[in-house]
Amino acid sequence: MTGDMESLKPLTQRPDNLTTMVYDSIRHAIITRALPPGSRVSEARLAESLQVSKTPVREALLRLTHAGLIEPDGRRGGLIARPSAAALQAAYELREALEGQTAKLAAHNAGEADLAAIARAAEQCLAGALDGDLETFRAKDKEFHLAVASAAHSPYLRNATADSYDLVWTLRLRDSPTADTATSCAHDHTDILAAITARDEELAGELMSAHVRKVATSVLGAMEDHPGA
Repeated sequence: MTGDMESLKPLTQRPDNLTTMVYDSIRHAIITRALPPGSRVSEARLAESLQVSKTPVREALLRLTHAGLIEPDGRRGGLIARPSAAALQAAYELREALEGQTAKLAAHNAGEADLAAIARAAEQCLAGALDGDLETFRAKDKEFHLAVASAAHSPYLRNATADSYDLVWTLRLRDSPTADTATSCAHDHTDILAAITARDEELAGELMSAHVRKVATSVLGAMEDHPGA
């Protein structure tokens, strides 16, 4: 089984980090099922479809494989991860463990610029949720979580958080699109921000872990209610 490579549009822009653009394009194709679950993707065909060299495609595939969105299948390709409630639960469990720790470290290590970035993302995320602007909500939700991870001042944790975040959201948007947690999620952010600002490490970690766990419960519940979504 192969994916619909023709649905991948050539990348006409050439940003400084082409690998990121290739990664985002393939990830979007996974979310929309233009690259169906279980389909095989190859380095050569993706490079041809996107009209880029094989190098950024190879790097993007390695990142997607590391994140868990592509299953290894030969030297130059892989299989798109299949829908699985167990896989989605495991992905959330990874986020819960990682982000509980990043929040604790952020409460201890965050500087004024870090706190400002977290606060700005939390405020804009809440505004998007209240306005029903899901595109803004999702963008600022990611910005919030990565700002907290950055404030931990641990590059390994920050990179791991970014990968686990992308894994969860890709599987969530593809396999459980009916889940709606925006407003509740955004309000949680303000509570986490308050704990980080107060330098309460234990509370910050507990609130972040509970936040991820609550969202996971809602998303997995929606997946069970609409298994064919």
